[in-house]
Amino acid sequence: MMDLECIGRCVLDSRRSSAACILSAMLLLALCLVGMPAPANAATGTTPEDTLKSYIRAIYARDYSAAYQLISATDRELKSEPQYVEEYGAFSGRALELASTLAALIRFEDLDTTIAGNRATVTFNIVVPDANAPTIRSILLDFDVQDLQGLSADESAQRAEQLRAMAGDGRLPVLVGEDERWELIREEGRWRLFLNWAGAVEVHFEAVTRAGLRWEFVPLQPMVRAMPGETLRTSYRVKNLTDREITGKARHIIKPPADSYLEIVNCFCFLQQTLGPGEEELLPVVFRVDYDVPDDVQQMQVRYEFYPADKFPRGDNK
Repeated sequence: MMDLECIGRCVLDSRRSSAACILSAMLLLALCLVGMPAPANAATGTTPEDTLKSYIRAIYARDYSAAYQLISATDRELKSEPQYVEEYGAFSGRALELASTLAALIRFEDLDTTIAGNRATVTFNIVVPDANAPTIRSILLDFDVQDLQGLSADESAQRAEQLRAMAGDGRLPVLVGEDERWELIREEGRWRLFLNWAGAVEVHFEAVTRAGLRWEFVPLQPMVRAMPGETLRTSYRVKNLTDREITGKARHIIKPPADSYLEIVNCFCFLQQTLGPGEEELLPVVFRVDYDVPDDVQQMQVRYEFYPADKFPRGDNK
């Protein structure tokens, strides 16, 4: 089951976090939309407003493949589409369909666009469905992916209609973000979001085995670019190189000064891991860079150390 993070915080803080919050935390985790069809002109990016609306709706719906196509080439040079989708996660199936229904109910108000050459700034107010509200959580089965996948097409359609009916008569819980400000770039005649990934914090992941543990242990992505406020995920791969079952436990060490600005939200180090002979697993890590990370902190280093369970350092509960 997924815990929903308050999207109001995401919307309201998007200016301070350079749009990172609305990118990362519409649903926090377990982290897991091909979202609603975009208006025809939005697909071509003919206006900044259409591109912006399509992008935010795709992000809300967790359709990160669609969102990636609306990001500037300048940013995309720094992250591939598979990287981007992996870092943020995505829904599929019924979860995708229903989240897309909510995304379609987002309202944009008081849009104002300033264009200077190939640059555009769009300011606006936004009204988004509050995915934390009990009524929405109930309709969407707390976004439990397995439960949602078990719905029939008719059951999914009925729940989608409930959401639309609530919006139509003013019963849909919403959150409001005011004075949002986003930047876009025109590339080859199309408008794309400029997210400034070049200014992101580089979070470096290391892997070490200790006390004679015969496991292969490596980060799948040694470096992840994270904007302040973003919640992202990455994974480690671990393999038992022996012919016997082994239980291990890991701890993480965040090197100062990053330890004050990097939060490990969820990771494999919280529990022991048991692997059979030759067994291999992917171990996820969910982390968040603080909104208020200083400008001079451009890099962070996180080292994971795996020990045999019986040799794990005493008193270390990380």
